[in-house]
Amino acid sequence: MPRIAGVNLLGVLLAGIAVFFIGFIFYGLLFTEIWANGLGMYMSADGKEISYLTADGVTTLAAGAGEPIWMIGGFVISLVIAYGIGWHMKQKNISKLPSAVLMALWISLLFGVPLMAYTLVYSPWHDVGAFLVNAGHTVVTFVVAAAVMSFFD
Repeated sequence: MPRIAGVNLLGVLLAGIAVFFIGFIFYGLLFTEIWANGLGMYMSADGKEISYLTADGVTTLAAGAGEPIWMIGGFVISLVIAYGIGWHMKQKNISKLPSAVLMALWISLLFGVPLMAYTLVYSPWHDVGAFLVNAGHTVVTFVVAAAVMSFFD
């Protein structure tokens, strides 16, 4: 399998898919309302419209009317996370599942979660629920990506 800087690209692809899928579960199924409301997005009672605040006032769109290109961007981010974790594992010679999971847990808690905290601190809502969803997603995705990458040394 092709590698870039020693990182197995099949592992990156599979870990990226796992990370993307976890995002769907977190933001699309389990914690949608907590996360969206925390960012100032509100769904109508019938679930057909989403309203959110913009610089021009409140904007309302049909639910699901977002631009699909952004989903591609989200998948690219998932691939970058997977590659970065795989690269770090290669640099530190981590290939066993327990070591990979522990490394990812520490990286997520020391780097990922603090980055997520910027939204909590600087958004006008300071919504703890949205922060916890983002932080939880970060920890789970880092750990899962590392676990997948541990099988592709």
